[in-house]
Amino acid sequence: MDMERADVVLDILRHLPPRSLAACRCVCTAWRAAIDDQRLLRADLLPLSLDAVIYETSEPDARSLFSRCSTSRSMTSALDYLDVKSPVDKNCWWPMLDHCNGLLLLDDNMVVNPATRQWVKLPPLPHSCTLSGCTSCRRDRYLVYDPTVSPHYDVLLIPRIPFGTTTHHKCCYESASTMEWPPSPYVISVFSSETRRWEERSYMREGDPAGIVADLKFSGMSESILYSCSTPYWRGALYVRWQYAFLLRMNLSNGKYQIIKLPRGNKGAPRVGKSKNGVYCSLLHRRCICEVWFLDESRGQMNWVLKNEINLEPAEIKFPVADGPWVLQSSDEMEWLLKNGPNFKATDESNKALIVQDDFEWDSDNENVVSTTDWPRECCGSDPPFYECLGFHPYKEIVLFHDGSKTTIAYHFNSSKVRYLGKMWIYHEEIEASFAYTPCWTRDLPGSN
Repeated sequence: MDMERADVVLDILRHLPPRSLAACRCVCTAWRAAIDDQRLLRADLLPLSLDAVIYETSEPDARSLFSRCSTSRSMTSALDYLDVKSPVDKNCWWPMLDHCNGLLLLDDNMVVNPATRQWVKLPPLPHSCTLSGCTSCRRDRYLVYDPTVSPHYDVLLIPRIPFGTTTHHKCCYESASTMEWPPSPYVISVFSSETRRWEERSYMREGDPAGIVADLKFSGMSESILYSCSTPYWRGALYVRWQYAFLLRMNLSNGKYQIIKLPRGNKGAPRVGKSKNGVYCSLLHRRCICEVWFLDESRGQMNWVLKNEINLEPAEIKFPVADGPWVLQSSDEMEWLLKNGPNFKATDESNKALIVQDDFEWDSDNENVVSTTDWPRECCGSDPPFYECLGFHPYKEIVLFHDGSKTTIAYHFNSSKVRYLGKMWIYHEEIEASFAYTPCWTRDLPGSN
C-alpha cells in the first residue's frame, strides 16, 4: 500500500460495516494486512473464537453447554425462549440437525442464534412425492451461513439414496436400482433467507459417482446421509459426509458437485470438520488411536494428507479428576440467563478481550498444554478407553475429544500437544450430537422474531 495514501485508506476502512470490511480484505494482500494489523474488523462480533461445545443427548430437550466460565455467564444452549407451540407429546422435541458459524438448524424447521436469541421459523418444506420409490421422500437438511460475507443464510434439502426399486419422480429414471448416484443433474431444494422461499437448483457432477444405487443400498449407504452437526462449509462449498466412505462436496457458487472418498474408506470412525486451512477428517480406530487428515484441494485435485497420528490412551490417567478451565453450565446459570435475557452491552465489552484470550488459551505453548512426543504409539492396555471426536477448532489446528471417563481434551495436531479442558460429566456414548461452538454476536438475522 502507498504509505502516502495509507492513512486516507485506513480512515475510509474504519467507517465500513463488518461485511464490507471483510470484502475489502479480499481485494489484495496489502489491504488484508492493513485491516488485520489495525484490527479494524469487529472480530468480537463474528464467530472467530471457539468458546464452547454444545451437545445433546437422547433425553427430551437435553441440550447442554460446556464452555469457558465467562461464556456460561453470557449465553445458554437452552432454547426455552422460542415462542412456538410445544409438541403434543411432551417427550417430543426438536433435535439439532446442523450448525454453521454460530447458527443452529433445528428439526422443527427453525434457525436459531443461541448467542443473540434471534430465531426464525422457516416456511413449510416443499411437498415431496407420495408415490412409491420417490427419490425426494427422504431428504436431509443442511445449513449454510457466513456472516463475514452476508447476513443471509441458506438451508439445503438434499435427497437421500432412493429406497424403492423404482422411481416416479422428476428425475424420470425408470429404475432407481440401476441408476448412478448421485444423479447428474442433482436437483435439490434450497431455502434462501433473502427471498424467503424454497426453490429448486440443479448441480452437475464433476468426476465419478459414488456408485450404482443397488450397490450402495447393499452396503448400507442408503440408511442415512446426515451426520448431525458435522457438515463443514468452506469457501463457498458444503461438505456432506455420506455413510460410509464418501464426502459430497457441493460448490454453491458454480452449481457443481464432486464425490470424494474418505481417507480410509469405510474403516474407523470419521468426523469431518473445518479448521485452519480447510477441511479435515479425524479418524478414530481401535478405540483410542486417532489420525488427523487434511483435504488438499490445491491444483484442482482432492487428496487426503495425513497430518498426525496419536494414541490417546495415556490422556485418561494423565489428567486430573478436578474441573478444568472449561465447565458444564449449571442449571442456576441457565435459569438466570433465560429469565434476564442477554446483556449485549456487557457482552460486547467482554468479547473484545475474549479474542485476545482465545489466542492465548489455544496457544500450544500455553503452560497447561502437555507434549505427547513420549506417549506410546500403540494401545498398551487390554481394555483401552473409547474416545469420541466432538469437533474441530475452526481457525486453529486443534481437535476436541471426549472419553469414557468424561474427560475432555484438545489435541494440537500440528505440534503433537494435548490440553486438558475439563469434565463434561457425561459418558461419550450418551451424546447424540455435538459441535465446537463459535458464537456470532451480529444481531441481524433476517426474518428473526
